[in-house]
Amino acid sequence: MPYRKTVLNNGLRIISENVPGFRSVSLGIWVEVGSRHEPRPLAGISHFLEHMVFKGTRRRSARDIALALESLGGSMNAFTAREQTCYYARVLDEHLPRAMDVLADMLINPRLSSHDVLKERKVICEEIRDVEDAPSDLVHDLFCENLWVGHPVGRPIMGSIRSVSKITRRDLTDYLRAHYVPEKTLVVASGRVDHEHLVRLARRHCRFTGTTAPEQPQKPPAAVPLQNVGCDRKLNQSHVCVGVRATPFVDRRRYPLLILHNLLGGGMSSRLFQSLRERHGLVYNVYSFHDFFVDTGLFGAYFGTTPRQALKATELVLREFRNTKRRLVPAHLLHDIKNQIRGNLIIGLESSSNRMHRLARHEMFTGKYQTARQTMKEIDAVTAQDVRDFANELFRPGSVAISIIGPGGEKALAKLDWDTLK
Repeated sequence: MPYRKTVLNNGLRIISENVPGFRSVSLGIWVEVGSRHEPRPLAGISHFLEHMVFKGTRRRSARDIALALESLGGSMNAFTAREQTCYYARVLDEHLPRAMDVLADMLINPRLSSHDVLKERKVICEEIRDVEDAPSDLVHDLFCENLWVGHPVGRPIMGSIRSVSKITRRDLTDYLRAHYVPEKTLVVASGRVDHEHLVRLARRHCRFTGTTAPEQPQKPPAAVPLQNVGCDRKLNQSHVCVGVRATPFVDRRRYPLLILHNLLGGGMSSRLFQSLRERHGLVYNVYSFHDFFVDTGLFGAYFGTTPRQALKATELVLREFRNTKRRLVPAHLLHDIKNQIRGNLIIGLESSSNRMHRLARHEMFTGKYQTARQTMKEIDAVTAQDVRDFANELFRPGSVAISIIGPGGEKALAKLDWDTLK
């Protein structure tokens, strides 16, 4: 079996997938904590801590960390999401021990000096300003806030300049001890990797010592309101997100959702691209997007266009949503979409990094492994009727959130004909 899983007595999960023919291995240490788990006054602390562990440990300086794998031809990085933080490296298989040593050292022994906290706070504030000056990025944050008004899952992952400016070294230390604990941590590797060797490395290096702090219960995201917001800014374009709450990862309706995604905005042949760009010439960039969480998900479409065309383009998106509710996807098109998903999946599996991410997501959301063959079996079982039924669940009046950044955004929303969606 190329897939192996071991759970240590302390709760640490170690998962691997050996891929014949690979020389590289992608290693990830995943911690199940993200922006939705943060108290409001500490919004952005998960992302702040992700930055800080790269600033040095008791054994390594920040430069030592930067050189540790790059000097071997490898790479290392990290990201913070709404429900996870991931630290990952890609190296030749012979350098896996070094990669494990470095990543574990960063997470277990970060220096977190007051001087580095002050300096990195400024860096993160610049990162936030960078997003605020990029409306095509900012509109996605606004969309999530509007989709789950007041709920932690909708907050910007980086927090705000105000919240980040108040996070202290003590806050970071306490957060690390409360959340970077064995039972919340996964060690995942894919590529040329021997599982027993990986387990030995994890036992030696991943000695997390924190204790889990009780978390405040969150009300279900579905129980909070949504809203439509136009943010007026002096720009050459209006940037628009139109979308809905969708299913959590464990819900099998995610498979019809994947087909809807490819049908509506999954490439140049998609309906949104063909309508907004090819037929009407309203946009340069248009696509659909989706994400899955523990207890909810999202699906939406993004485009940018001149302000005077924003209303028309938005109504065209709603019209395409409506069409998926009214008409069955033709058999030949459904077949092509499934082939598209199959091709994307198989091509993605040629990357050890993609494989590692896939292993981790299935473990965190379902606790079990799903092969590509099993995934495609689920996709192939989706019928045109399944897609239409699910579209009718998703695209209901009152369930769609629209976020616009650009001149006249509020006016465009006020004039919007919601009957386009019926």
